Amino acid sequence: MQNREGVVYIIDGAGGSGWTPLVFRRSLSGLPYEVKHFRWGTGYMRIINDLTDRENIESRSNELRQSIEAHKREHPHERIYVIAKSAGTMIALRALSDLPQHTVEKAILLSPAVSPGFDLSNALRACKQELINFWSPNDHFFLNLGTSLFGTADGIKGKGAGLVGFDIPKESVEEYAKLRQIKWEPSMMKLLHMGDHAGNSMPPFVDKHIVPLLHPGEYRQQAPQAG
Repeated sequence: MQNREGVVYIIDGAGGSGWTPLVFRRSLSGLPYEVKHFRWGTGYMRIINDLTDRENIESRSNELRQSIEAHKREHPHERIYVIAKSAGTMIALRALSDLPQHTVEKAILLSPAVSPGFDLSNALRACKQELINFWSPNDHFFLNLGTSLFGTADGIKGKGAGLVGFDIPKESVEEYAKLRQIKWEPSMMKLLHMGDHAGNSMPPFVDKHIVPLLHPGEYRQQAPQAG
């Protein structure tokens, strides 16, 4: 790619349908970034196995970290972005947690199937700008029923952070300043995001709300509220 300015890692959800990477590859085609689909699952549509296989999650997280580190060494002036969906957010967060400070420009989480209390401190440190969480209070089938039965990708039975947002410890408000949480709103339905698990991967929503976050000049930080 001529005049490439960075790379975007796309991490799909459990079961590896490939829909989210496909949408982002199309939507990001106009930006000067290489798009890398990082595959981590144990097999097509093996959703529960992907969600619960701790050994695979750990192994693939390390692979992602190593890939990001290698890209940083080889292209030190390029920006690195990470976009992850559902259980794939655990792969992203584990990798980010083991990276040096400011390794990636931004990380974007879509409907994270990890527990609300997951410690984001180290992952936030790895982000130069922001870690952004898109969540919806309507995502009950996957991030309430599913995660209550089988557990979140970090092994906690209960609601996922993609349903209720991440908790912000009162003693860590300053540390969490780079966390931006974007809640689903009814106005997003016109972009085919109905508040469900798949909504934030729909092309009109991606084009309107996510692609602009990757434009080089876009940066907005707002202080989080302690919970």
